[in-house]
Amino acid sequence: MNAGDAAHALPLARRAAAQDASPLAENLLGRALIATGNDAEGTRHLTLAWEGAKTDPQIAFDFTQAALKAGDFTRAADAAAAARAANPKDAQLTLALGVARYGQRRFEDAIVEFLKTIGIDPRIDRPYLFLSRMLDQAGTHLEEIVRDDEAWAARNPQNAKAQLALAMSLLAVNNKDARAEALLGRAVALEAGDWESHYQLGVVLESKHDYARAAAELNKSIALDGKQPMPHYHLARVYDRMGEKEKAAAEREIHQRLTAPGGP
Repeated sequence: MNAGDAAHALPLARRAAAQDASPLAENLLGRALIATGNDAEGTRHLTLAWEGAKTDPQIAFDFTQAALKAGDFTRAADAAAAARAANPKDAQLTLALGVARYGQRRFEDAIVEFLKTIGIDPRIDRPYLFLSRMLDQAGTHLEEIVRDDEAWAARNPQNAKAQLALAMSLLAVNNKDARAEALLGRAVALEAGDWESHYQLGVVLESKHDYARAAAELNKSIALDGKQPMPHYHLARVYDRMGEKEKAAAEREIHQRLTAPGGP
């Protein structure tokens, strides 16, 4: 399993669980089954493992991941919270609890858990990425998020996502932050295929009335992922200001179609 060879691991895991149905053996079998596409049977064995060892951090984490994959956020949160109470410094469980709270739309609780994850192990990328999606919910946590993003970006100058996350948190504090454009330009240079960096840079350029460059960045964003509605919305605004009324109307129509109930 550790080598990524689930197909060969599966018959061995079945034999081990048949000979000794311990939580560890059930957990291994569950993981092997899910890795080979047998989600329902795998989740059943992960549940048996978890019921036999609810405070074991790895077993609880694997069960929580299966629950998250199934969209059962409440069960995932309950399992992660119980195991984390017994393992308060476990970064995996803390992150999983944050993801479960995010799925429950308990954003304040999710933010707290993601910040705790960073405090336990600042090398893990996922909490920063989740927090960058929740900046409008950050409230009193915004300054702490900025500090964490500053440290992440400084430690990882070649990581485009880190530069993007810092730019976004700075803009959430002050939408005219002087550093944002340079950070977004660096993110684009590091990872030209990321639609969001081009989009965020386009929005910043729009706010500076640099409409020609804003349109170029927004068009690049749309070329990379045309199903994202917000680049179309901002491109319509930019075209309006450039006097390109037909292009603005076309972008506005696309935005409305993408955001209509039921999707495009």
